[in-house]
Amino acid sequence: MSDEVKCNDHGIVLCDDCQGRLGQGKEEGNREVTSQETKTADDKFDNVWARVRERLRLELGVQRFQYWVEPLRVVSAEGGRVVIACTSRFERDKVVESHGERIANLIAEIAPEYGAVDFVVDSRPRIVQPVAASARATTLDSLGAPPVEPVLAAGSIPLNRNYSFDSFITGRSNQIALQEAKRTADSDQPVNNPLFFYGATGLGKTHLMHAIAWRKLQRNPNLRVMLLTAETFMRMFVTALKANDTLSFKNQMRNVDLLLVDDLHFILGKEATQEELLAALDWLSDNQKQIILSADRSPSLFENIPDRARSRLLKGASVEIGATDFELRLAILDAKARVLSRERPGFALNTEAAHFMAQRINTNTRELEGALNRVVTQCGDGQRPITIENLNVWLADFLRAYDRRVTIEEIKKKVAEHYSLKTSDLESPNRSRSIVRPRQIAMYLGRLLTPRSYPEIGRRFGNRDHTTVMHAVETIQRLTSMDPGFAEEVENLRLSIRNWPVDGPQSGLRPVAQTEEAQPQI
Repeated sequence: MSDEVKCNDHGIVLCDDCQGRLGQGKEEGNREVTSQETKTADDKFDNVWARVRERLRLELGVQRFQYWVEPLRVVSAEGGRVVIACTSRFERDKVVESHGERIANLIAEIAPEYGAVDFVVDSRPRIVQPVAASARATTLDSLGAPPVEPVLAAGSIPLNRNYSFDSFITGRSNQIALQEAKRTADSDQPVNNPLFFYGATGLGKTHLMHAIAWRKLQRNPNLRVMLLTAETFMRMFVTALKANDTLSFKNQMRNVDLLLVDDLHFILGKEATQEELLAALDWLSDNQKQIILSADRSPSLFENIPDRARSRLLKGASVEIGATDFELRLAILDAKARVLSRERPGFALNTEAAHFMAQRINTNTRELEGALNRVVTQCGDGQRPITIENLNVWLADFLRAYDRRVTIEEIKKKVAEHYSLKTSDLESPNRSRSIVRPRQIAMYLGRLLTPRSYPEIGRRFGNRDHTTVMHAVETIQRLTSMDPGFAEEVENLRLSIRNWPVDGPQSGLRPVAQTEEAQPQI
């Protein structure tokens, strides 16, 4: 990035390019800025900016608009030039990269006399105008916590104030889940009863359940809401059994307007608890009370439950929240880093680091956020640079934990698919060339991408001796060094399993961040 100049009086940082376009050299960077220059905009441009914001809101959606456009402030609009201030260098870089051209085009379309748009950094603290309590209480678009602490039904776990619709990052894998969650939250009558979210841990099921509860209580503070984990339900039920007071427990579970039960899979196989919960769900459904459930898999895959119970769980809407893709993980990092940069002014996550983390840590959002918090701690509010080398050290346990998730079975499946074989062919005694070479590649990748020893890999390929695996690894290494075409073929296979360079026992490769254009979507 080019050298930057900061105005000591006003906290606005200008890069060399912006200084040139604004007609300000470094020697002018500290000149006094007049009130005319620092006001939001002249009266004429107020209307232009309002129309630009409205267009961007429609194009980007509320989520992205609030993250990237809402904080922007027009510093000046005169002489055909508009100066827009961002709250941090990170925000400026991302806005210019992702939305700068569109903002400039919209301004030119609405007001052609403004032919230049510059983005600067304004580090001055902002004055937040107080909002009337009545407005906060009645505005449904304000998706934060209600102004008054909500009162949940007795026995509920607390609501997490960070889990709102506003803070939920949307991508292809969770878009339908968010849509159904909002539709349910905004309805006065039960919708898709029960609404069932399922998917792996850390993908947002709990977040959406809390967000629904927040929204429901915003719309009707008198609503009786019970939020539980399945484990909490079981403990409450066991306590009632020991006290010989199951009647009070039944009444407690039924005297609600909205019941949310997280991690339903926890009680599968626990027959008494399972039957009690299903009985409560039946009663609530029959009495038009909304039910929200979540689990790690679809009810259709539940074992040891009666068909009648399974059909009850499936009669509403079962919505899967899939694994995050690269784009969503990057958006999550951007959003979290933006918040952290405001809380800790010295912190800024550069694009290379964000791409590296989004690419390497692709398990779930909890681990991704945990890794980001680790980076914030380790960088010391910007005292230590966030480089790929440092990330490899700071996040070593995160990276190793994910690397171990590659399995020999996955490798065999990928290689077999690539060469139009069956996995059983790779395990068979067949020694035809069309099978031997793919088998050797699979063994090589097994040694490269997993912590498995030679004997362990051999056992997974038809109980072959460890020397066979060693020979396969040496053969593939030799062939890749001699034949660039073959080396590319093996590399593409490796990338299809691990779409980043991985340190392995036989590899000298170091992890690198790819450019956005070359970034695979995973």
